[in-house]
Amino acid sequence: MSAKVTDAGQSDAGPLSPRQDSMRISCVIPTRDRIQMVQRAIASVLAQERPCDEIVVVDDGSVDGTADRLAARFPQLRLLRLSGVGPGQARNAGVGLATGEVLMFLDSDDEWTPDHVQRLLPLLNGGYAVAYGTARTLDLVSGGEFLIPDRGVGPTGACFDALLRWCFLVPSAMAVRRAAFDRVGGFVLNDLGEDWGLFLQLAQHYPFGFAGPEPITVRYLHEGSQCRLHNRQTIFAAVSALHQLGWEAGWHSAATARFSELLSWLNQKDDPWTTVHEWYLSMKRENLV
Repeated sequence: MSAKVTDAGQSDAGPLSPRQDSMRISCVIPTRDRIQMVQRAIASVLAQERPCDEIVVVDDGSVDGTADRLAARFPQLRLLRLSGVGPGQARNAGVGLATGEVLMFLDSDDEWTPDHVQRLLPLLNGGYAVAYGTARTLDLVSGGEFLIPDRGVGPTGACFDALLRWCFLVPSAMAVRRAAFDRVGGFVLNDLGEDWGLFLQLAQHYPFGFAGPEPITVRYLHEGSQCRLHNRQTIFAAVSALHQLGWEAGWHSAATARFSELLSWLNQKDDPWTTVHEWYLSMKRENLV
């Protein structure tokens, strides 16, 4: 793996300060060959009512000129170039470069609402190590839209058991204190399911704060999305990885049994799911979530 870091400092093009409190916040954006979408994502961070203190973009092996284009348009970014390590490890590498005590993530095909930071920060100030909000997903594959968590209703407090049922939050709509992120080792899985694994690891140790039903993030489910499924093996591999993670991390027996149950159910199904949301709806119909 090769890496190159660019840090151009602040400029007149969208300053990231002044700060309104003592929390130093880093936004980490992984991307690969999404030059148009990642610019929209960055612009949404720069438009925050409470600015982030830095934006770290991890260009994970793009061949469309992403890094050079971003360096020219947004010289205030901290830019890390990798050779294609995958989304989980790309985020971890961005965290390694970041300097904030609070970490927020944004996938390059998503965008934040202007009050995103302002909605999450009070939860962290109130003592939560992890805070999350509602993401509005525009489904460009099948049409329509939906919310994560479903109907904008999410739990607060001890969330491990709820997360065993389903991954009801996304990286683009959460914030975590660096100390908590470091304690669980960051994203220990890669590809599909890497976020679910992180959230379960965090929920083992920390209560979660929920920012409410009003969306703080807009997601775009498109043909190039990680949540766009092209074969059933992708789901099976993700659940298998989570099952193995549970054993290695010492989750209670009901947790590993849950993923054993899902693996057994998947082996009996032949539904042609094209997105993770379709998989979720199928599980919901059978009272598995």
